Amino acid sequence: MEATNSFTNDLQPEYRVDGSCWKFVPVISDGYFNQKADNNIFRHPLIVLEIQLAVIFTLATIIHLFLRRYSLPRLLSEMLAGLILGPTVLGRFFPEISDVLFPQQSVKSLSTLTRFGYLFFMFLIGVKMDVNLIMKSGKREWTIGSMVIIFPLLIIVHAAMYISTTVDKMDKSSQSWVALFSGVLMLTSFPVVACLLMHLKIINTELGHLVLSSALISDLLSVVIINFNYYLHLINLASMRVANKSMFLCIALVVFVTTILRQMIYWIIRRTPEGKPVKDAYILFLVIALLLVSIVGDNVGLQYMYGPFILGLTVPTGHPLASTLIEKLDTIVTGWMLPLMSTYCGYKSNLLELNRRPPAFVIFVFTFGFLLKTSCGFIPAICFKMPCKDATAIALMLTTQGIIELGTFATYADKQYVAPQQFTLAVVVVFVFSAVVPILTGKLYDPSKTYAGYQKRTILNSSPNEGLRVLACAHRQDDALSAIKLLELSNPTIESLLSVYGLYLEKLVGGSSPLLLNHQLGQKSSSDGSRWQPIIDVFNYFKSQSKKQTQVQVFTAISPPKLMHEDICWVAFEKSVALIILPFHRKWNSKGKIISDYKDLSALNCKVLNKAPCSVGVLIDRSRTRGPSILGKSSTYHVCVIYLGGKDDREALALARRMRGWPSVYLTVVRFMELDDDSSKQGWECMLDDECLRDIKHQSLKNGNVLYKEETVRDGVETSVVVRSLLEENYDLILVGRHSQSNSPIIAGLSEWTDFPELGPIGDLLASSEITNPVSVFVVQQQITESE
Repeated sequence: MEATNSFTNDLQPEYRVDGSCWKFVPVISDGYFNQKADNNIFRHPLIVLEIQLAVIFTLATIIHLFLRRYSLPRLLSEMLAGLILGPTVLGRFFPEISDVLFPQQSVKSLSTLTRFGYLFFMFLIGVKMDVNLIMKSGKREWTIGSMVIIFPLLIIVHAAMYISTTVDKMDKSSQSWVALFSGVLMLTSFPVVACLLMHLKIINTELGHLVLSSALISDLLSVVIINFNYYLHLINLASMRVANKSMFLCIALVVFVTTILRQMIYWIIRRTPEGKPVKDAYILFLVIALLLVSIVGDNVGLQYMYGPFILGLTVPTGHPLASTLIEKLDTIVTGWMLPLMSTYCGYKSNLLELNRRPPAFVIFVFTFGFLLKTSCGFIPAICFKMPCKDATAIALMLTTQGIIELGTFATYADKQYVAPQQFTLAVVVVFVFSAVVPILTGKLYDPSKTYAGYQKRTILNSSPNEGLRVLACAHRQDDALSAIKLLELSNPTIESLLSVYGLYLEKLVGGSSPLLLNHQLGQKSSSDGSRWQPIIDVFNYFKSQSKKQTQVQVFTAISPPKLMHEDICWVAFEKSVALIILPFHRKWNSKGKIISDYKDLSALNCKVLNKAPCSVGVLIDRSRTRGPSILGKSSTYHVCVIYLGGKDDREALALARRMRGWPSVYLTVVRFMELDDDSSKQGWECMLDDECLRDIKHQSLKNGNVLYKEETVRDGVETSVVVRSLLEENYDLILVGRHSQSNSPIIAGLSEWTDFPELGPIGDLLASSEITNPVSVFVVQQQITESE
C-alpha cells in the first residue's frame, strides 16, 4: 500500500510559491532497462496511454470473440471492457491496479483522444452518406422519417420534464439533463442506423435503403429542431441580438463550407486522373480544413462535430476522393480512436450506483417512449402496405441506439456535472438497445434476398411520364454497340425519356482495389483511360444522335469476376433502372460462325438473373451490320415476339410495344396456344395475358405495322418446330421470355435439353450454334419481387 501511495505522489506535480510548476516529467521514457533506480516507468504519460490502449483493445477483443457468436455488434464488447476496467469491477476489487493503470491525469488524455475520434468519425459518416437519398425519397420515406422524430421528440421530452418536477421532485438545475436524456433517446441517428444495417449486411437491400432514407430525413429534421430550440434558449439566457449573431455566424460557416470548400473539393477531383488515388497533400488539406471548421463552429455556437459532418457531406460519394479518404482514415478512426468513446463511457459508469429505484422519468422514457417511437415507425409502414414483419423491423431499426448517443452523453458529462447514477442509467439504456435491436431485427428480416424489393421496377410498370431507365453492360466495344442498337429501337421521345446507364465491366488484375468510376465527374484522363474510352465514345455517340430524348451516364466497374455481379446489381439498384441488358457470352462473325465463347460470362449472367433488383435481358447479337445505328442503314426492320404466356413474355411484349412508334419497324406477335386449352380453367395468368394482348389484337393507328397471329401446339416438340420455322421468315430481332420456372405443357421436355440455363428453353433453341441466320435474340426475365 505504501508503494502505491509513493507512486501516486510521484505522479503529482509540485509547485513553487508563485504557483509555477517546477517538477517536469518527460512524456516518454528512456526504456524499462534504462530507468534510474528512483524513477518509475508509469510516471510518463505516453507510456501510460500506450498501456491503457493495449489493455482496452485486448480485453474488448477477447469479449468480442464470445459475443460475435450471437451476432452482437462490437460496440457491446467495448462498453463491457470499459465497465470491467472502471469502478464497477477493477476499481472495486483491485483499486491499486486501477490507480496504476488509470491515474486521474491520464483519464483526461483518454477523453481528449475520444473527442478527436468522434470528430473524425462524424466527418467520415458525412463522406459515406449520399445526400441524393433525400432527393430520391418519396412520400413513404418522408412520412416515416418525419413521424418517427417529431411526435416522440415533442411529446416525450416535455412529458419527461413534467414528470421529473412533479413525481421525482427534481430541481430546475437538473432539467437540462432530463431534456438531454429524453431527447437523445428519442432521436434517430443516421450513423447508428447505417452501422446497424452494415452489421446485419442489409444496407444494399430495398428495406435497407428505405430505413437509411428515413433515418437521414429524421436526423436532419432533428438538427433543425434542436438548433431552433437552442436559438430560443439563447434568447432567454442572453438577448435577441446575441441569438441572431450566433445564428448568422453559424449560417455563414455552413455557406462557406458548402460553397467555397465544396468548389475546392471538386477542383481536387478534377486534378486527379481517372483510376488513380488522390494525392496525400490534398488529404492533408482536408484534415486541416475539418479541424479548423470544428474549432470555428464550436466558437460560433455550432456543436463541434457538426462542422466536420457538413464538410463530409460536400464530398461526392465514390471514387476518387471519398474512397481515398475512407481508405486512409477509416481504419485508424473506426478501429482505434472511435472504440475509445464507447470504452470511455463504460469506464465512467458504475453499476454499483444502481442500488435504488431509477427516477420515474427514466422509466417513462424507457417504456412509453420506446412504444411511441416504434409505433410512429410501424403505423406509417403498414399504411404504405408493407409486410407486418418488415414494418416491425423498420420500427425497431429506427429506435436503435449507439455510438452517437454515447458521444452526446459523454460530451455533456465533460462540460457539466452529471450524477453517477444518471450517467450510468443512460449508458445502460444504450447498451440494452444496442443488444436487443440487432437480435430482433435478424429474426424478423431475411437478408438472403438482398435486392428483392417492394417496388415494381419493370418495363411493364414504367409509366410513360417517368420514361425508361436502362443499364447496358459491356465487356468490350461490340457489346456497347449491340446494346445501343436495341436501345435505339425503344423509340425514346421527349414525352417519354430514355435514361441509359452504360457500365463497362473490367476484370481486376493483381492486388489492386476494386473501383467503380463515374465518368461524369470531369476528371483528367489517365493512361488507363484508353481501355474504357471506346465504350464511353459509343454511348456518347448515341446521346449525340438524340440529345433531347435520351440521358446517358457511363461508369466503369473494375472488380474480381466472382463479385462483378454485385457491381451490376448495385448500380441498377442505385439508379432505379427497369431493365438490365447483358451481353451473351458467344460472339458471331459476319459469316455466322462462332468466334468467341467465354464461359465465365455465362456464370456472371446467371448470377445477375438470380439477384437483380429489376428486369433483366440477355442479348444475343448476330446482326451483320457493325455500325452504331440500325434504322439509318435499313429501310425496314422486322421484330418478332414469341408469346407463350406468363410474366416474362408480358415484359418482352412491353418492350416491343415501345418499338411501334418507328414507321420502319414491323412487329409480329406470335402467340402459342395449347391444343387442349379449356377456357373454363383459365386462371389469373391467362387473364393478364389476354389483357396485355388486347391492344395488339385490334387494329388501330398504332398497330399499322403490327401483325398478330396464333399457333396451336401440343407439347414442347411441336413448339420447337414452330420456333425454328420462324427463323426462315428473315426477322432481324426476336423477343422472348425466359420462362425459367414455367410448367406450361407448351414447353414440356425442352428444359431438360438446355445448354444455356440463363436463356430458358426457347432462348436456348434460338442460341443454337446450328443457326447461321443474322437474327438477334433478346431473352427477357421480369423482376423477381419480394413475394416470389
